[in-house]
Amino acid sequence: MLKHINKRVVVVHWKRFAGTDIDVFSSLKGFCDSYPIYNYHTLTNYLSKKKVPFENDEIKIERQPLIHKVRRPDLPRVLFWDFDFDKIDWGRSYRTIMERVFDKGASKDWDEMIRFYGRENVISALRNEITYLSDMTMDAVCKYFQFGKEELKCYTKKQLKKGHWI
Repeated sequence: MLKHINKRVVVVHWKRFAGTDIDVFSSLKGFCDSYPIYNYHTLTNYLSKKKVPFENDEIKIERQPLIHKVRRPDLPRVLFWDFDFDKIDWGRSYRTIMERVFDKGASKDWDEMIRFYGRENVISALRNEITYLSDMTMDAVCKYFQFGKEELKCYTKKQLKKGHWI
């Protein structure tokens, strides 16, 4: 459901200097423009086919993933008391996070979750993926988003699992 962008940078290790002299370039083209003795087409073919660093006596060139600052919603830690909050994968665990925020969060937490994931993504998860919400939470979600319980996956799933009448 949520999209990830895989960006890479070019890391250049200079061997001629003692120590760890490293340059980082946003693209291989940028490196080759700065150091014309290195041919862009040769390096790009080498790095894309072999999937190993290019290396000679002077230099080692490799592509590395760009590490982004971790994005996360501004939600209270107390909502996730049973998780290691700093290790939550906010992209991969979106269903669990949404269930928890809907069930235990305040209205400002709902707003923050919707801001972070996007209204359409939250509605899509409610309609197609989230399999459990309490009856009280289902009522609140339907009122908030202006749709009937029948549109919620958790409601239709609950109707299929009739419990004992006692």
